[in-house]
Amino acid sequence: MAYKFWSPESPRPQPISRRLLLAVNIPLGCALTVLLVLEYRREMAQALAEQQISLKEEAIVIHQAVRYLIETETTARIEDFVDQMRLRMNAVDSRNHRLVVTWTSRMNSAQELSAGATQIAVPLVAAFRSGERQFLLDGNLLVFDGVDDGEICSIVSEDAQQIQDEVRRQLVLQLGSLAGLAIFAAAIVTVAVYQLVGRPLRKMAHTVDVIARGEFGAQVASSPSLELQGLAESVNSMSHALALVEDKRRREMDLARKIQEYLLPNGISVPGLHVASLYLPADDVAGDYFDLLAMPDGCWLIAVADVTGHGVPSAMAAAMLKALLLVVSESAALPHEIIGQVNRRFVAILRPGLFVTAFVARWCPKTHRLTYANAGHPPGLIYRPATGIEELASSGMPVGLMEQTTCTTRETALSPDDRLVLYTDGVTEAWSPEGELFGEQRLKNVILREHAADPDGLLAAIASEVKSHCAGRELVDDLTLLVIAPLQLAISD
Repeated sequence: MAYKFWSPESPRPQPISRRLLLAVNIPLGCALTVLLVLEYRREMAQALAEQQISLKEEAIVIHQAVRYLIETETTARIEDFVDQMRLRMNAVDSRNHRLVVTWTSRMNSAQELSAGATQIAVPLVAAFRSGERQFLLDGNLLVFDGVDDGEICSIVSEDAQQIQDEVRRQLVLQLGSLAGLAIFAAAIVTVAVYQLVGRPLRKMAHTVDVIARGEFGAQVASSPSLELQGLAESVNSMSHALALVEDKRRREMDLARKIQEYLLPNGISVPGLHVASLYLPADDVAGDYFDLLAMPDGCWLIAVADVTGHGVPSAMAAAMLKALLLVVSESAALPHEIIGQVNRRFVAILRPGLFVTAFVARWCPKTHRLTYANAGHPPGLIYRPATGIEELASSGMPVGLMEQTTCTTRETALSPDDRLVLYTDGVTEAWSPEGELFGEQRLKNVILREHAADPDGLLAAIASEVKSHCAGRELVDDLTLLVIAPLQLAISD
Protein backbone atom coordinates (compact mmCIF):
# COMPACT_ATOMS: atom_id res chain seq x y z
CA MET A 1 0.00 0.00 0.00
CA ALA A 2 1.27 3.42 -0.88
CA TYR A 3 1.21 6.02 1.91
CA LYS A 4 0.61 9.66 0.98
CA PHE A 5 1.33 12.45 3.35
CA TRP A 6 -0.41 15.77 2.68
CA SER A 7 -2.98 17.84 4.47
CA PRO A 8 -6.32 18.83 2.92
CA GLU A 9 -5.13 22.45 2.91
CA SER A 10 -2.00 21.75 0.90
CA PRO A 11 -2.04 21.31 -2.91
CA ARG A 12 -2.41 17.71 -4.03
CA PRO A 13 0.92 16.42 -5.40
CA GLN A 14 1.01 15.90 -9.16
CA PRO A 15 2.95 13.24 -11.12
CA ILE A 16 6.43 14.43 -12.03
CA SER A 17 5.79 13.55 -15.69
CA ARG A 18 2.79 15.91 -15.74
CA ARG A 19 4.75 18.63 -13.97
CA LEU A 20 7.60 18.27 -16.47
CA LEU A 21 5.19 18.47 -19.40
CA LEU A 22 3.59 21.59 -17.94
CA ALA A 23 7.01 23.08 -17.21
CA VAL A 24 8.04 22.50 -20.84
CA ASN A 25 4.79 23.19 -22.70
CA ILE A 26 3.57 26.31 -20.86
CA PRO A 27 6.75 28.36 -21.56
CA LEU A 28 6.77 27.04 -25.12
CA GLY A 29 3.11 27.99 -25.52
CA CYS A 30 3.76 31.49 -24.16
CA ALA A 31 6.79 31.89 -26.41
CA LEU A 32 4.78 30.66 -29.39
CA THR A 33 2.01 33.18 -28.60
CA VAL A 34 4.50 36.06 -28.41
CA LEU A 35 6.12 34.93 -31.64
CA LEU A 36 2.74 34.74 -33.36
CA VAL A 37 1.86 38.29 -32.24
CA LEU A 38 5.20 39.60 -33.47
CA GLU A 39 4.86 37.58 -36.66
CA TYR A 40 1.36 38.99 -37.22
CA ARG A 41 2.62 42.55 -36.90
CA ARG A 42 5.59 41.87 -39.13
CA GLU A 43 3.49 40.13 -41.75
CA MET A 44 0.90 42.90 -41.64
CA ALA A 45 3.50 45.63 -42.06
CA GLN A 46 5.20 43.67 -44.82
CA ALA A 47 1.90 43.00 -46.61
CA LEU A 48 0.93 46.65 -46.47
CA ALA A 49 4.37 47.66 -47.71
CA GLU A 50 4.22 45.13 -50.55
CA GLN A 51 0.72 46.27 -51.43
CA GLN A 52 1.88 49.87 -51.50
CA ILE A 53 4.66 48.87 -53.89
CA SER A 54 2.11 47.11 -56.08
CA LEU A 55 -0.17 50.11 -55.96
CA LYS A 56 2.80 52.32 -56.82
CA GLU A 57 3.61 50.20 -59.86
CA GLU A 58 -0.02 50.31 -61.01
CA ALA A 59 -0.07 54.08 -60.55
CA ILE A 60 3.12 54.47 -62.65
CA VAL A 61 1.64 52.46 -65.53
CA ILE A 62 -1.62 54.42 -65.43
CA HIS A 63 0.27 57.72 -65.13
CA GLN A 64 2.30 57.00 -68.24
CA ALA A 65 -0.80 55.95 -70.16
CA VAL A 66 -2.74 59.06 -69.13
CA ARG A 67 0.17 61.32 -70.14
CA TYR A 68 0.18 59.72 -73.55
CA LEU A 69 -3.60 60.06 -73.87
CA ILE A 70 -3.55 63.73 -72.85
CA GLU A 71 -1.33 64.49 -75.77
CA THR A 72 -3.41 62.54 -78.32
CA GLU A 73 -6.96 62.01 -77.04
CA THR A 74 -9.94 63.91 -75.73
CA THR A 75 -11.06 64.17 -72.15
CA ALA A 76 -13.90 61.69 -72.74
CA ARG A 77 -11.42 59.20 -74.11
CA ILE A 78 -9.21 59.65 -71.07
CA GLU A 79 -12.15 59.16 -68.67
CA ASP A 80 -13.18 56.06 -70.55
CA PHE A 81 -9.65 54.66 -70.21
CA VAL A 82 -9.61 55.36 -66.49
CA ASP A 83 -12.96 53.60 -65.99
CA GLN A 84 -11.79 50.58 -67.97
CA MET A 85 -8.60 50.35 -65.92
CA ARG A 86 -10.60 50.59 -62.71
CA LEU A 87 -12.95 47.81 -63.79
CA ARG A 88 -10.02 45.63 -64.88
CA MET A 89 -8.19 46.13 -61.57
CA ASN A 90 -11.33 45.30 -59.62
CA ALA A 91 -11.81 42.16 -61.65
CA VAL A 92 -8.22 41.00 -61.24
CA ASP A 93 -7.31 42.26 -57.78
CA SER A 94 -10.33 43.13 -55.67
CA ARG A 95 -13.62 44.97 -55.74
CA ASN A 96 -12.20 47.62 -53.43
CA HIS A 97 -9.61 49.06 -55.77
CA ARG A 98 -10.01 52.79 -56.25
CA LEU A 99 -8.34 54.83 -59.00
CA VAL A 100 -8.02 58.58 -58.87
CA VAL A 101 -6.42 60.46 -61.78
CA THR A 102 -6.19 64.28 -61.93
CA TRP A 103 -4.67 66.47 -64.56
CA THR A 104 -4.66 70.21 -64.79
CA SER A 105 -7.98 71.18 -63.19
CA ARG A 106 -9.83 67.96 -64.11
CA MET A 107 -10.41 64.90 -61.96
CA ASN A 108 -11.53 61.35 -62.58
CA SER A 109 -12.29 58.62 -60.01
CA ALA A 110 -13.92 55.23 -59.51
CA GLN A 111 -17.69 55.56 -59.23
CA GLU A 112 -19.19 52.09 -59.42
CA LEU A 113 -18.98 50.92 -55.84
CA SER A 114 -19.49 54.19 -54.09
CA ALA A 115 -21.52 57.09 -55.37
CA GLY A 116 -19.42 59.36 -53.20
CA ALA A 117 -16.12 58.04 -54.48
CA THR A 118 -15.34 61.34 -56.15
CA GLN A 119 -15.79 63.03 -52.80
CA ILE A 120 -12.70 61.23 -51.45
CA ALA A 121 -10.53 62.22 -54.38
CA VAL A 122 -9.69 65.65 -53.03
CA PRO A 123 -8.70 64.52 -49.50
CA LEU A 124 -6.95 61.46 -50.96
CA VAL A 125 -4.85 63.61 -53.27
CA ALA A 126 -4.15 66.02 -50.42
CA ALA A 127 -3.07 63.14 -48.15
CA PHE A 128 -0.84 61.68 -50.87
CA ARG A 129 0.85 65.03 -51.56
CA SER A 130 1.43 65.47 -47.79
CA GLY A 131 3.40 62.22 -47.75
CA GLU A 132 0.81 59.96 -46.12
CA ARG A 133 0.21 56.50 -47.53
CA GLN A 134 -2.79 55.45 -45.40
CA PHE A 135 -6.19 57.10 -45.16
CA LEU A 136 -9.18 56.48 -42.86
CA LEU A 137 -12.49 56.39 -44.73
CA ASP A 138 -15.73 55.80 -42.78
CA GLY A 139 -13.87 53.76 -40.23
CA ASN A 140 -12.02 51.69 -42.87
CA LEU A 141 -8.32 52.09 -43.46
CA LEU A 142 -7.23 52.69 -47.06
CA VAL A 143 -3.72 51.95 -48.32
CA PHE A 144 -2.68 53.96 -51.35
CA ASP A 145 0.23 55.18 -53.43
CA GLY A 146 0.69 56.97 -56.70
CA VAL A 147 2.65 59.31 -58.96
CA ASP A 148 2.41 63.12 -59.09
CA ASP A 149 4.54 65.13 -61.52
CA GLY A 150 2.73 68.41 -60.92
CA GLU A 151 0.54 68.10 -63.98
CA ILE A 152 -0.84 64.58 -63.68
CA CYS A 153 -1.55 62.83 -60.37
CA SER A 154 -2.39 59.10 -60.46
CA ILE A 155 -3.38 57.41 -57.16
CA VAL A 156 -4.42 53.75 -56.62
CA SER A 157 -5.94 52.74 -53.28
CA GLU A 158 -7.27 49.56 -51.66
CA ASP A 159 -9.02 48.68 -48.38
CA ALA A 160 -6.52 47.55 -45.75
CA GLN A 161 -9.20 45.18 -44.35
CA GLN A 162 -8.78 42.88 -47.31
CA ILE A 163 -5.03 42.83 -46.85
CA GLN A 164 -5.46 42.16 -43.11
CA ASP A 165 -7.90 39.29 -43.77
CA GLU A 166 -5.44 37.72 -46.16
CA VAL A 167 -2.62 38.03 -43.61
CA ARG A 168 -4.86 36.48 -40.95
CA ARG A 169 -5.67 33.57 -43.24
CA GLN A 170 -1.99 33.00 -43.83
CA LEU A 171 -1.32 33.17 -40.08
CA VAL A 172 -4.15 30.71 -39.38
CA LEU A 173 -2.55 28.29 -41.81
CA GLN A 174 0.81 28.84 -40.16
CA LEU A 175 -0.76 28.47 -36.72
CA GLY A 176 -2.44 25.23 -37.78
CA SER A 177 0.89 23.92 -39.00
CA LEU A 178 2.63 25.04 -35.84
CA ALA A 179 -0.17 23.54 -33.70
CA GLY A 180 0.20 20.24 -35.51
CA LEU A 181 3.95 20.34 -34.99
CA ALA A 182 3.43 21.34 -31.33
CA ILE A 183 1.02 18.43 -30.77
CA PHE A 184 3.46 16.07 -32.45
CA ALA A 185 6.32 17.46 -30.37
CA ALA A 186 4.21 17.27 -27.18
CA ALA A 187 3.40 13.64 -27.97
CA ILE A 188 7.09 12.89 -28.43
CA VAL A 189 7.93 14.74 -25.21
CA THR A 190 5.14 12.90 -23.37
CA VAL A 191 6.37 9.51 -24.52
CA ALA A 192 9.95 10.47 -23.75
CA VAL A 193 9.08 11.78 -20.27
CA TYR A 194 6.97 8.69 -19.53
CA GLN A 195 9.68 6.31 -20.71
CA LEU A 196 12.63 8.13 -19.19
CA VAL A 197 11.05 9.52 -16.00
CA GLY A 198 7.44 8.49 -15.31
CA ARG A 199 7.76 4.76 -15.95
CA PRO A 200 10.98 4.24 -13.96
CA LEU A 201 9.57 6.29 -11.07
CA ARG A 202 6.34 4.26 -11.06
CA LYS A 203 8.34 1.03 -10.98
CA MET A 204 10.47 2.47 -8.19
CA ALA A 205 7.36 3.54 -6.24
CA HIS A 206 5.90 0.04 -6.70
CA THR A 207 9.10 -1.52 -5.37
CA VAL A 208 9.05 0.84 -2.36
CA ASP A 209 5.44 -0.21 -1.69
CA VAL A 210 6.54 -3.84 -1.86
CA ILE A 211 9.30 -3.11 0.65
CA ALA A 212 6.80 -1.26 2.88
CA ARG A 213 4.65 -4.42 2.94
CA GLY A 214 7.56 -6.29 4.44
CA GLU A 215 9.09 -7.89 1.33
CA PHE A 216 12.56 -6.68 2.16
CA GLY A 217 15.26 -7.27 -0.42
CA ALA A 218 13.12 -6.29 -3.42
CA GLN A 219 15.23 -4.51 -6.02
CA VAL A 220 14.58 -1.68 -8.47
CA ALA A 221 15.60 -2.22 -12.09
CA SER A 222 18.44 -0.09 -13.42
CA SER A 223 17.64 3.17 -15.22
CA PRO A 224 19.34 4.80 -18.22
CA SER A 225 19.10 8.16 -16.44
CA LEU A 226 22.07 8.98 -14.23
CA GLU A 227 19.94 10.66 -11.55
CA LEU A 228 17.31 7.92 -11.50
CA GLN A 229 20.01 5.27 -11.49
CA GLY A 230 21.51 6.89 -8.39
CA LEU A 231 18.08 6.92 -6.74
CA ALA A 232 17.49 3.28 -7.72
CA GLU A 233 20.83 2.28 -6.23
CA SER A 234 19.92 4.08 -2.98
CA VAL A 235 16.56 2.27 -2.82
CA ASN A 236 18.24 -1.07 -3.58
CA SER A 237 20.84 -0.43 -0.89
CA MET A 238 18.13 0.43 1.62
CA SER A 239 16.13 -2.66 0.66
CA HIS A 240 19.17 -4.89 1.04
CA ALA A 241 19.99 -3.38 4.46
CA LEU A 242 16.37 -3.86 5.57
CA ALA A 243 16.49 -7.46 4.36
CA LEU A 244 19.58 -8.10 6.49
CA VAL A 245 17.94 -6.48 9.52
CA GLU A 246 14.72 -8.41 8.94
CA ASP A 247 16.64 -11.65 8.56
CA LYS A 248 18.39 -11.02 11.85
CA ARG A 249 15.11 -10.04 13.51
CA ARG A 250 13.43 -13.16 12.13
CA ARG A 251 16.16 -15.42 13.51
CA GLU A 252 15.92 -13.73 16.88
CA MET A 253 12.13 -14.01 16.88
CA ASP A 254 12.33 -17.67 15.89
CA LEU A 255 14.65 -18.25 18.82
CA ALA A 256 12.31 -16.30 21.12
CA ARG A 257 9.34 -18.34 19.93
CA LYS A 258 11.21 -21.59 20.55
CA ILE A 259 12.15 -20.40 24.05
CA GLN A 260 8.54 -19.46 24.76
CA GLU A 261 7.30 -22.81 23.44
CA TYR A 262 9.83 -24.50 25.67
CA LEU A 263 8.33 -22.69 28.66
CA LEU A 264 4.93 -24.25 27.94
CA PRO A 265 4.02 -27.57 29.59
CA ASN A 266 4.72 -29.75 26.56
CA GLY A 267 4.40 -33.47 27.23
CA ILE A 268 3.37 -33.04 30.90
CA SER A 269 0.62 -35.31 32.20
CA VAL A 270 -1.47 -34.33 35.18
CA PRO A 271 -2.53 -37.33 37.28
CA GLY A 272 -6.29 -37.91 37.04
CA LEU A 273 -6.83 -35.38 34.25
CA HIS A 274 -7.05 -35.43 30.49
CA VAL A 275 -5.81 -32.02 29.31
CA ALA A 276 -6.06 -30.85 25.68
CA SER A 277 -4.48 -27.49 24.81
CA LEU A 278 -4.25 -25.05 21.91
CA TYR A 279 -1.83 -22.10 21.84
CA LEU A 280 -1.86 -19.67 18.89
CA PRO A 281 0.20 -16.44 19.07
CA ALA A 282 -1.08 -13.49 17.04
CA ASP A 283 2.58 -12.43 16.47
CA ASP A 284 5.82 -14.37 16.53
CA VAL A 285 5.63 -14.50 20.31
CA ALA A 286 2.60 -14.20 22.57
CA GLY A 287 1.42 -12.58 25.76
CA ASP A 288 -0.78 -15.59 26.58
CA TYR A 289 0.52 -18.17 29.01
CA PHE A 290 -0.66 -21.46 30.47
CA ASP A 291 1.08 -23.94 32.70
CA LEU A 292 0.74 -27.21 34.57
CA LEU A 293 3.00 -27.26 37.64
CA ALA A 294 3.47 -30.01 40.25
CA MET A 295 3.16 -28.71 43.84
CA PRO A 296 5.07 -30.05 46.86
CA ASP A 297 1.92 -31.57 48.43
CA GLY A 298 1.10 -33.75 45.41
CA CYS A 299 -1.45 -31.37 43.93
CA TRP A 300 -1.12 -29.67 40.60
CA LEU A 301 -1.29 -26.00 39.67
CA ILE A 302 -3.27 -25.18 36.53
CA ALA A 303 -2.78 -21.61 35.28
CA VAL A 304 -4.08 -19.69 32.29
CA ALA A 305 -3.05 -16.03 31.95
CA ASP A 306 -3.26 -13.20 29.44
CA VAL A 307 -0.85 -10.25 29.56
CA THR A 308 -2.24 -7.04 28.09
CA GLY A 309 -1.33 -6.63 24.44
CA HIS A 310 0.74 -9.09 22.46
CA GLY A 311 4.19 -9.32 20.96
CA VAL A 312 7.61 -9.04 22.58
CA PRO A 313 6.75 -6.93 25.68
CA SER A 314 3.81 -9.18 26.56
CA ALA A 315 5.90 -12.30 25.91
CA MET A 316 8.59 -11.05 28.32
CA ALA A 317 5.94 -10.43 30.98
CA ALA A 318 4.54 -13.93 30.40
CA ALA A 319 8.03 -15.44 30.90
CA MET A 320 8.40 -13.51 34.16
CA LEU A 321 4.96 -14.76 35.23
CA LYS A 322 6.09 -18.37 34.79
CA ALA A 323 9.20 -17.74 36.84
CA LEU A 324 7.12 -16.15 39.61
CA LEU A 325 4.63 -19.04 39.60
CA LEU A 326 7.47 -21.56 39.85
CA VAL A 327 8.81 -19.77 42.93
CA VAL A 328 5.50 -18.98 44.62
CA SER A 329 3.97 -22.45 44.10
CA GLU A 330 6.76 -23.94 46.21
CA SER A 331 5.42 -22.25 49.36
CA ALA A 332 1.85 -21.04 48.79
CA ALA A 333 -0.95 -23.58 48.71
CA LEU A 334 -4.23 -21.85 47.86
CA PRO A 335 -4.85 -20.12 44.51
CA HIS A 336 -5.64 -16.71 46.06
CA GLU A 337 -2.36 -16.83 48.03
CA ILE A 338 -0.44 -17.63 44.86
CA ILE A 339 -2.09 -14.76 43.00
CA GLY A 340 -1.42 -12.35 45.88
CA GLN A 341 2.30 -13.14 46.07
CA VAL A 342 2.70 -13.06 42.29
CA ASN A 343 0.93 -9.68 42.20
CA ARG A 344 3.30 -8.07 44.72
CA ARG A 345 6.38 -9.22 42.83
CA PHE A 346 4.83 -8.44 39.45
CA VAL A 347 4.09 -4.82 40.40
CA ALA A 348 7.65 -4.40 41.70
CA ILE A 349 9.45 -5.54 38.53
CA LEU A 350 7.21 -4.50 35.63
CA ARG A 351 6.39 -1.04 34.30
CA PRO A 352 3.08 0.56 35.27
CA GLY A 353 0.19 -0.07 32.91
CA LEU A 354 1.10 -3.69 32.20
CA PHE A 355 -1.23 -6.12 33.91
CA VAL A 356 -2.34 -9.74 33.67
CA THR A 357 -5.66 -11.51 33.88
CA ALA A 358 -5.18 -15.00 35.34
CA PHE A 359 -7.14 -18.10 36.18
CA VAL A 360 -5.24 -20.17 38.75
CA ALA A 361 -6.57 -23.56 39.91
CA ARG A 362 -5.30 -26.26 42.25
CA TRP A 363 -6.19 -29.84 41.32
CA CYS A 364 -5.96 -32.56 43.90
CA PRO A 365 -5.88 -36.03 42.25
CA LYS A 366 -6.73 -37.81 45.52
CA THR A 367 -9.91 -35.86 46.22
CA HIS A 368 -10.64 -34.88 42.61
CA ARG A 369 -11.45 -31.43 43.93
CA LEU A 370 -10.61 -28.21 42.13
CA THR A 371 -10.00 -24.97 43.97
CA TYR A 372 -9.58 -21.83 41.91
CA ALA A 373 -9.18 -18.04 41.93
CA ASN A 374 -10.05 -15.87 38.95
CA ALA A 375 -8.11 -12.58 38.78
CA GLY A 376 -10.15 -10.64 36.21
CA HIS A 377 -9.91 -13.45 33.62
CA PRO A 378 -12.73 -14.64 31.32
CA PRO A 379 -14.82 -17.13 33.31
CA GLY A 380 -13.94 -20.78 33.16
CA LEU A 381 -16.81 -22.85 31.75
CA ILE A 382 -17.79 -26.24 33.26
CA TYR A 383 -20.28 -28.40 31.43
CA ARG A 384 -22.15 -30.79 33.71
CA PRO A 385 -24.62 -33.26 32.17
CA ALA A 386 -27.16 -32.59 34.88
CA THR A 387 -27.06 -28.79 35.04
CA GLY A 388 -25.52 -27.57 31.77
CA ILE A 389 -22.83 -24.88 31.71
CA GLU A 390 -21.55 -23.31 34.93
CA GLU A 391 -19.34 -20.22 34.94
CA LEU A 392 -16.28 -19.90 37.18
CA ALA A 393 -16.51 -16.12 37.38
CA SER A 394 -13.93 -13.57 38.42
CA SER A 395 -13.13 -13.45 42.14
CA GLY A 396 -10.55 -10.65 42.17
CA MET A 397 -8.78 -7.88 40.30
CA PRO A 398 -6.21 -8.49 37.54
CA VAL A 399 -2.57 -8.96 38.56
CA GLY A 400 -0.37 -5.85 38.34
CA LEU A 401 -3.00 -3.13 38.75
CA MET A 402 -2.04 -2.26 42.32
CA GLU A 403 0.36 -3.58 44.93
CA GLN A 404 -2.30 -4.59 47.43
CA THR A 405 -5.18 -6.62 45.99
CA THR A 406 -7.59 -9.27 47.22
CA CYS A 407 -8.77 -12.42 45.53
CA THR A 408 -11.05 -15.19 46.74
CA THR A 409 -10.49 -18.93 46.40
CA ARG A 410 -13.48 -21.04 45.45
CA GLU A 411 -13.92 -24.78 45.20
CA THR A 412 -15.77 -27.19 42.94
CA ALA A 413 -15.74 -30.87 42.07
CA LEU A 414 -15.21 -32.50 38.68
CA SER A 415 -16.62 -35.79 37.45
CA PRO A 416 -15.51 -37.80 34.38
CA ASP A 417 -18.46 -36.55 32.30
CA ASP A 418 -17.72 -32.90 33.13
CA ARG A 419 -15.78 -30.69 30.74
CA LEU A 420 -13.79 -27.69 32.00
CA VAL A 421 -12.97 -25.10 29.34
CA LEU A 422 -10.38 -22.43 30.13
CA TYR A 423 -9.49 -19.79 27.54
CA THR A 424 -8.17 -16.32 26.89
CA ASP A 425 -10.15 -13.56 25.21
CA GLY A 426 -8.44 -14.34 21.91
CA VAL A 427 -11.17 -16.99 21.51
CA THR A 428 -14.23 -14.85 22.18
CA GLU A 429 -12.72 -11.75 20.49
CA ALA A 430 -11.92 -13.47 17.21
CA TRP A 431 -13.37 -11.28 14.43
CA SER A 432 -15.23 -12.32 11.29
CA PRO A 433 -14.56 -10.49 7.98
CA GLU A 434 -17.85 -8.64 8.59
CA GLY A 435 -16.54 -7.31 11.93
CA GLU A 436 -18.54 -9.62 14.23
CA LEU A 437 -16.99 -11.09 17.39
CA PHE A 438 -17.05 -14.83 17.99
CA GLY A 439 -18.39 -14.15 21.47
CA GLU A 440 -18.99 -16.21 24.57
CA GLN A 441 -22.38 -17.48 23.47
CA ARG A 442 -20.96 -19.16 20.36
CA LEU A 443 -18.35 -20.82 22.58
CA LYS A 444 -21.08 -22.11 24.90
CA ASN A 445 -23.11 -23.38 21.93
CA VAL A 446 -20.16 -25.45 20.69
CA ILE A 447 -19.63 -26.91 24.19
CA LEU A 448 -23.32 -27.82 24.48
CA ARG A 449 -23.28 -29.42 21.03
CA GLU A 450 -20.02 -31.36 21.44
CA HIS A 451 -20.07 -32.10 25.18
CA ALA A 452 -19.98 -35.86 24.62
CA ALA A 453 -16.59 -35.68 22.89
CA ASP A 454 -13.36 -36.24 24.78
CA PRO A 455 -11.22 -33.13 25.55
CA ASP A 456 -9.29 -33.49 22.28
CA GLY A 457 -12.47 -33.73 20.25
CA LEU A 458 -14.14 -30.80 22.03
CA LEU A 459 -11.03 -28.64 21.62
CA ALA A 460 -10.88 -29.50 17.89
CA ALA A 461 -14.57 -28.59 17.51
CA ILE A 462 -14.10 -25.20 19.20
CA ALA A 463 -10.97 -24.46 17.14
CA SER A 464 -12.79 -25.38 13.93
CA GLU A 465 -15.72 -23.14 14.82
CA VAL A 466 -13.41 -20.18 15.53
CA LYS A 467 -11.53 -20.76 12.28
CA SER A 468 -14.77 -20.92 10.30
CA HIS A 469 -15.97 -17.70 11.98
CA CYS A 470 -12.74 -15.86 11.09
CA ALA A 471 -12.96 -17.11 7.46
CA GLY A 472 -9.31 -16.41 6.75
CA ARG A 473 -9.05 -13.19 8.77
CA GLU A 474 -5.94 -13.17 10.94
CA LEU A 475 -6.17 -13.23 14.72
CA VAL A 476 -5.94 -9.83 16.36
CA ASP A 477 -5.03 -11.29 19.76
CA ASP A 478 -3.24 -14.33 21.11
CA LEU A 479 -5.46 -17.40 21.56
CA THR A 480 -5.11 -20.02 24.29
CA LEU A 481 -7.63 -22.82 24.90
CA LEU A 482 -7.62 -25.68 27.43
CA VAL A 483 -10.23 -28.44 27.67
CA ILE A 484 -9.95 -30.55 30.82
CA ALA A 485 -11.81 -33.67 31.99
CA PRO A 486 -11.14 -36.02 34.93
CA LEU A 487 -10.14 -39.54 34.06
CA GLN A 488 -12.32 -42.47 35.15
CA LEU A 489 -9.46 -43.80 37.25
CA ALA A 490 -9.48 -40.65 39.35
CA ILE A 491 -13.03 -41.46 40.54
CA SER A 492 -12.06 -44.95 41.70
CA ASP A 493 -9.21 -43.74 43.93
